[in-house]
Amino acid sequence: MSDSALVPLEQKAVIFYDDEVTAVLADEDGRQQIYVPVRPLCDYLGLNWSGQQQRINRDPVLSEVKGVCVIHTPGGSQEMLCIPLDFLNGWLFGVNASRVKE
Repeated sequence: MSDSALVPLEQKAVIFYDDEVTAVLADEDGRQQIYVPVRPLCDYLGLNWSGQQQRINRDPVLSEVKGVCVIHTPGGSQEMLCIPLDFLNGWLFGVNASRVKE
């Protein structure tokens, strides 16, 4: 991926509607910001990951703020596409509710 690499400082699991969501505090150009990996959210919502990844890449705002961060999972460390927490609502607004699982 050609997305900007983020330097993780801290990783935490947050309970969100009975699901565990990972949040990462990352350093980007000397500025600390909280990022959320998108793929696990797609899995929780039942969304097609590749379609959402394409949508993020096409979006003029999200494509500029996305980044890749190493997330530690039970299966090992993985690079994941992340967006800043401040932009999570914007991504969710673009999700078609009829495509979300019950």
